[in-house]
Amino acid sequence: MDDWTPVTTGLSGARVRRSPDGRHHRKTSADVTALAAERDRLLWLATTPVGAPEVVDWSDTGALVTTTLPGTPASDLPPTAVPAAIAALLAFLDVLHALPDCPFDRRLAITVPEAAAHVAAGLVDESDFDAPRLGRTAPDLLDLLRAGHDRAAAHEERDLAVCHGDFSLPNVLLDPDTLGVTGILDVGRLGLADRHQDLALLARSAGDPDLNPAYGATPAAHEVLARTDPWRVDYYQLLDEFF
Repeated sequence: MDDWTPVTTGLSGARVRRSPDGRHHRKTSADVTALAAERDRLLWLATTPVGAPEVVDWSDTGALVTTTLPGTPASDLPPTAVPAAIAALLAFLDVLHALPDCPFDRRLAITVPEAAAHVAAGLVDESDFDAPRLGRTAPDLLDLLRAGHDRAAAHEERDLAVCHGDFSLPNVLLDPDTLGVTGILDVGRLGLADRHQDLALLARSAGDPDLNPAYGATPAAHEVLARTDPWRVDYYQLLDEFF
């Protein structure tokens, strides 16, 4: 597979290559457990109406081959497409969040201990914190996360949904002509959680003019935030600092 082209977008830490004919992608990672989690979620999504790459091949050494999903990353759309794209993304989340019988659990009982484990292992990049938290330490933010846990958990049980887990603009593909969502990528953190897990990360992604200038120059993030509880948006953006 030496003639496969490296794909340099994305922040997952995995190595991704595209086949010469563009029909397949191959993802490799030293974290075989995380890659297997993505494989399992892709296999489950194939039984639902939600678009996602199909699993073609798997190696227990940490290699996943999938079909290439058609479409353009939401982050690459022109500014004129942003209002329709935001509407499409929110409509898509309604469908995703309503999926039944999800076998994957990403509730706070799972993710907060994972966050603590990442801090203990030195895996949290403090230089990459969002602006409101830049300059803080990972243990300091972990204390904040734990302090808000009970309040967030109470909301979680009332607002449980199937969440993508990293619903940022590069991880969603849209048809550039119709602006309909064709599917989602990087689904290794998909599972049951408060729907604000997705809304918080979408609002952050759409509101950052440095990461996604086409969106940051519009009221796109405000349209997302209109559907949210501001406290939970802050909490789930805080949680994401550990992943």
